[in-house]
Amino acid sequence: MIDLNERHFRAMNTQISAWMWLDGPLASVWLNEAEAFFRESEAELSRFRPDSGLSRLNAAAGDGPQAVSSTLCTVLDLALAAARASGGIFDPTVLNPLRNAGYDRSFETLADGGFIGVNVGVAFGWQQVALDTRRSTVELPAGVGIDLGGIAKGWTVDRVAEMLGAWSAALVDAGGDIRASAAPGGEPWPIAIEDPLDNTRDLGVIRLAEGAVATSSVGRRRWQSGGQMMHHLIDPRTGEPSRSDLHTVTVVAPTAVEAELTAKIALILGSREGQAYLETRGLSGLLVGHDGRQHVVGKLVLEQFVEA
Repeated sequence: MIDLNERHFRAMNTQISAWMWLDGPLASVWLNEAEAFFRESEAELSRFRPDSGLSRLNAAAGDGPQAVSSTLCTVLDLALAAARASGGIFDPTVLNPLRNAGYDRSFETLADGGFIGVNVGVAFGWQQVALDTRRSTVELPAGVGIDLGGIAKGWTVDRVAEMLGAWSAALVDAGGDIRASAAPGGEPWPIAIEDPLDNTRDLGVIRLAEGAVATSSVGRRRWQSGGQMMHHLIDPRTGEPSRSDLHTVTVVAPTAVEAELTAKIALILGSREGQAYLETRGLSGLLVGHDGRQHVVGKLVLEQFVEA
């Protein structure tokens, strides 16, 4: 008998959920594998774990080329490609500006430590990273640090969804980064889109047969630092948290990596340039401004709830 099996756990500083349309015993085996893969990715790619491969790389900045794992090499290669393609609007080397804004530990333990402000002596810029994919080595100049949070999560979602999807229709959701392998029983997965300005209601539902959805928002990870409201989306053009007119961007794309990156880039660009960015890539999405105004891009269909 085919059932909808599910698994929920916490990893990569967010809530993870995975569903499989498969018989129970076999689904349990693969859901165990999915959870294990998330934990392995976190152990290698988290900047909050001092023993992770990424933390060891950041600690070795200025010490010459460093050997890295195939996982870290792969995700960093994706991040640098995205930086080139976006003209630096996405930049994985904003670790130190993030720390200067007060995001110097995992969000669960973040407290008001006093606003430091951007230190002009701190270096960042993706062009300074020397990655040799053939040798799996990375060289960072002194003062440069890497944060792979969003893209690492999207990459892991994609890998797990593909793994589970080899066996059945599956869906993986990591804190809003979602990837579906196929529609269970021919019916698309219903994905609720939360109102970013009122978490007690949803704006509606989109139907996802396959592909990915990701949301980038300045409302999810916010904190007070020195009396100023801060958030985790750094604009590499200023080295400070983004001040664009957009509060939240949701994007539908073939992969979670593409959806996550595009949503982040569009948010930093702002409503006008962000909408154009999605349109030139043929992607659909929903842009929500700080004033609550909504801009639908492409063929996104947002179904409204109907009272029973």
